[in-house]
Formats: sequence, C-alpha cells, structure tokens
Amino acid sequence: MKIRLKDNSEKHDPRFVIVDDNDKIIDDAQGYGYKSKAKAAKALWYKFKGGENKIKQKQKDKADFFKRHDGLKEYISNIQICYFKEMYRGEVTDQDIINEVKKEFGIDIPKEYLDVL
Repeated sequence: MKIRLKDNSEKHDPRFVIVDDNDKIIDDAQGYGYKSKAKAAKALWYKFKGGENKIKQKQKDKADFFKRHDGLKEYISNIQICYFKEMYRGEVTDQDIINEVKKEFGIDIPKEYLDVL
C-alpha cells in the first residue's frame, strides 16, 4: 500500500488517497481525499497496519494496571490537582510524581500512565 495524489485534485488544494500495489484506491476519506500526505499516512497506519489494535491494547494494559493497584489512580489525580501550578512552572516534574508513587505504592509506573485526569 502507498499514498498518492488524488486524480482530480486541484493544484492549490492537493488531496491524497491510499492505494494498493495495483494503484487501486483503497481509502479516499469518503471521496474527499486526505488534506495532507501525513494525515493519509496516519490513516494508513491506523486502518491497515494494526494501529487501532495497538491503541486499544495500550488502553487495556493501562486499565488493567490501575485495576491491579487499587487507589493509585486517585493518588496520582490528587497529586496533579494539588501541584498543578508547580507542575506548570516546572518545579514538579513527571519524574517527581513517579518517585512519589514508588515511595507510596512500591511500584514503578510508566510515564505515559500519569495522564489520569
């Protein structure tokens, strides 16, 4: 699969489509075409290369992690609410929160799990 310029695309407003190896259109954003090559590439990854499943698996892993550690989600949420201004100013970092979680719960938490709000 590859991305190419849409056939009837105007010069001032180029549109892109996803085609197979035989140059047959597979996805054309409901006939409109994608506004940029990057957006078409993102759609290609999401729809045809397992991106949707990867995202769902990450969400499931995160939910399972918080189910195994009761009270962790609320603890992180309270820290983020209490130290909102300090986090914005850079006085409290994600690593500081990770260290507090490690002290309180004795576990390492991935940085991407800190967005619980």
